[in-house]
Amino acid sequence: MEEKNFYRDAKVEDINSILKEASSEKLPQSEKVEEVGEENVEPSQSMENDKESRKPTDLKESNNNFFMKTYKKGDIITVTVVKVEPNGVYVSAGTKEDIFIPLRGLTNHAVSSASEIVKIGDKIDVMVLKNGPNMVLSKKMADNVKKYELLKEKMQKEEPVKAKVEKVIKGGLLLDIDRVSAFLPQSQVGLRKGETLDSFVGKEIDVHLLEVEPKVKRVIVSRLKVIQEEKERVRKQMLVNLKKGEIYEGVVKAVLDFGVFVDLGNGVEGLIRASELTWGRRKDPHEVLKVGEKIKVRVLSVNLDTEKISLSLRQVKPHPWEEVEVKYPIGSTVTGTVLRIHPFGVVLELEDGVTGLVHISQLDTKHIDKIENFVHVGDKIQAKVMSIDKENRKMKLSRRALLQDGIS
Repeated sequence: MEEKNFYRDAKVEDINSILKEASSEKLPQSEKVEEVGEENVEPSQSMENDKESRKPTDLKESNNNFFMKTYKKGDIITVTVVKVEPNGVYVSAGTKEDIFIPLRGLTNHAVSSASEIVKIGDKIDVMVLKNGPNMVLSKKMADNVKKYELLKEKMQKEEPVKAKVEKVIKGGLLLDIDRVSAFLPQSQVGLRKGETLDSFVGKEIDVHLLEVEPKVKRVIVSRLKVIQEEKERVRKQMLVNLKKGEIYEGVVKAVLDFGVFVDLGNGVEGLIRASELTWGRRKDPHEVLKVGEKIKVRVLSVNLDTEKISLSLRQVKPHPWEEVEVKYPIGSTVTGTVLRIHPFGVVLELEDGVTGLVHISQLDTKHIDKIENFVHVGDKIQAKVMSIDKENRKMKLSRRALLQDGIS
């Protein structure tokens, strides 16, 4: 009862005194309580006055100043197009006011209105050229940066790009790659027969990027590398297309002791081993073919892993023995070269791959003791065809029969 009467009969001065004492003695309190005076007896009125003093416009301005974005020169930022006019656009960049970008800051291309480039609501990347109250932005510059980044990425991936030749300059050609200038050195043009630097002006060509330096705006390219890659592609395709057993035309590129290298075209070369040059006895390759000579060859094998091609010159035509009975019928007279001399007779070569044996008893009508005293290797003699064994590729010849027939 006494406590209730105390709070009921307490005065304002007494309450202030108690609060001050509690503060000085650091007594526990649930919250900080401001001094209560007679003027605070009506707290609701004071709060109403405070609300009126804090106007919404002041709060909005305070928030804008606190959350306003700041940028530095050279930044690439994303903005939203809020208004499009013929001579430029207004964009929202998170700043206090929208920023105007003139037409010349939007693109390098010749356009009559900004509406040809963007529309309201588009989000575009721009570069900060000047920061502060009068911020200057450029979509064109941001696009250029992105173009250099794209070119650098293509260079790293070794991807070719298309370029238009603008003009001939000192040391090479000036190119345009999507509004980015590039230099093509004359040593990297890869001029073919009949081509000149002037013949490229105005044309679109494929090039490889050799160097991309955005800071100094330097781009160096090569057409020669593209040509080399195309040649390699065609060469590999031809390797794949070569078929075993097929006949191809070629040009003799080199003649060596062990064989002949033949250019089949498009940089593809094959080897004819000495044993595949003729059907007959093995000859020195230099006796058979000459450098630059055009010939036909048959493909014996193609190894795509090692890219080695085996060719044959002799197998372009059927083996001579296939037609021997037609060319050298029994009873006909033939002329041959002494190829080998044996104790039992002489081997005559009628043509590459076709030989016949003249037995010692068939060399002359007289008895011969030693063949070497009668004929020598390389001598040419005539003989009569006596028999043909096509299956075993054997032919019997007789010089004696001719002598008996009265043919010397």
